[in-house]
Amino acid sequence: MVPDGARRRKTVCLLGIRADESLHRYSGILNKRHGYEGKCWITSQFKDVWAASPLYDWSVSDVWHANALFGYDYNRLYDLYHMAGLSPDQMRVASPFGDSAKDSLNLYRVIDPEIWTKLVGRVQGANFGAIYCRTKAMGYRNLELPEGHTWKSFTFFLLETLPRQLRESYVRKFKTSIEFWYETGGVLSEEIISELLEHGYRIRRNGVSNYTLRKNSRIVFEGDLPDHTDDVKSTKDIPSWKRMCYCILKNDHNCRFMGFGLTREQQRRVDALKREYRAVIGKRGENGA
Repeated sequence: MVPDGARRRKTVCLLGIRADESLHRYSGILNKRHGYEGKCWITSQFKDVWAASPLYDWSVSDVWHANALFGYDYNRLYDLYHMAGLSPDQMRVASPFGDSAKDSLNLYRVIDPEIWTKLVGRVQGANFGAIYCRTKAMGYRNLELPEGHTWKSFTFFLLETLPRQLRESYVRKFKTSIEFWYETGGVLSEEIISELLEHGYRIRRNGVSNYTLRKNSRIVFEGDLPDHTDDVKSTKDIPSWKRMCYCILKNDHNCRFMGFGLTREQQRRVDALKREYRAVIGKRGENGA
């Protein structure tokens, strides 16, 4: 509450979101309509309250370079990750049960046995996930193609087995991704670009991105979409039929594995479900349930 007669001032909430972590974040920041003084990374929340993401165009290397220069404080868990042999791109401090993090569960019992003991006692299946996260038991690691199939043909085969509405949803996502990588182009590091060229991938530069400090090149693909990119070290940002196939096999309806986020309509549905859930919980509380 603001005391009577007190002067209202503008308030800004600082966020550490970086756009290069996902295409969804990238588009979310650039498509903001209510930027402060024309800046897309500062947006109005409600009266006199703003949210700002000053690091939105930083890369992982930019963050650690700044830490080295200015001695910023940081979560010392990253030191343990480094000693465990992880690269900066693999270091993740977040919920261990997210789709992109659960395969690192085994690290918990290595780097922090005390927390691991508490986690196993509280979360059913945590130890199973740590043991089998990189196997077929979790449904999408080390998958082998059926005999006679390529990843492209297997993707089309799986699509034909799906209900029409779900199949059309996947096809729209896949088409959007293909068009993006063949017309606009994604931002890749020079290291990955060199590796792609070395392995004979048909790519070309399509200008530079204005949303990264180092003005990284936008890369578009030419010719056929790669069936897989197993010969490239970092495949997280590179399109292929194998990535599409994995989305289907993982029941990843929103294709987060390919960098997509929720559409506005999907987000509205999620928000509606959350409101409904809160209402139900509130009624139970009123009734003493």
